[in-house]
Amino acid sequence: SQRMMLWAGRFGKQEEFMDALGHRHFEQQQSASHTATLLEVAGEVGLDVEAAAAFLETDELEAYVWQSYGDTIKKHDIRAIPYFIFGPEGMWSPFRPDGEEEPIMVNGSGDAEQFLGV
Repeated sequence: SQRMMLWAGRFGKQEEFMDALGHRHFEQQQSASHTATLLEVAGEVGLDVEAAAAFLETDELEAYVWQSYGDTIKKHDIRAIPYFIFGPEGMWSPFRPDGEEEPIMVNGSGDAEQFLGV
């Protein structure tokens, strides 16, 4: 998806592409790493789907994406995706196995519905 974002930017569609991809990933549980999802989104935002498929068959921009990813992690000292645990004092959690109350656990990449339900 990172490579496709950069590729879409060549056509002035980077923001539109990522917005549509975000909706599919976080609201419709369609993986942002699946080629089918990327191509559906490309078509949705008006990009040439055949050209997008051809681009994805290459390794173009792969080194750039990995370099950027590594630089960002180092610059901001990122170590993990957030994991949220909501609940009362004395609750059970992976970090408090002796607790008795059941927590609500949400991965930081969870969808809006999960967070709104807490």
